[in-house]
Amino acid sequence: MVWAREEAAKKQLHVNFIEENLFTLSLTPHTYDFVYDSGCFHHIAPHRRMNYIALVKQALKAGGEFALTCFIENGELGGSSLSDLEVYQKRSLQGGLGFTEEKLLAIFHQDFKAIEMKEMNQVDTESGKFGVRGLWTARFRLRST
Repeated sequence: MVWAREEAAKKQLHVNFIEENLFTLSLTPHTYDFVYDSGCFHHIAPHRRMNYIALVKQALKAGGEFALTCFIENGELGGSSLSDLEVYQKRSLQGGLGFTEEKLLAIFHQDFKAIEMKEMNQVDTESGKFGVRGLWTARFRLRST
């Protein structure tokens, strides 16, 4: 978060950074053009996904976009390949769930149109950019209702 704040300040961008418990977060509905999740989604149990999606939808203005960084299934950083059922049988996310492109599309397709999905590239930290292998980066647009 520090890096993102520094970059926004350098570029003189107004960014509303929020650091709170996702499920107790209170937002003014339809306020944001863009919502970004950097590493939260893969730590959410399957039964909470509907709450997560509802919160993102509520936060976004019509036509708003949502971007996500999450573990690749069996990727270099982890990314458990457990099925939703196995999460409850084992009572564990095994450090965080991993996703395939197909799984992400299946989860988000009803409410969001996929704009771009790709595996993140490793980037030299001295470049001033962020990039780590083993993560998905995806961008979605809220579907009109």
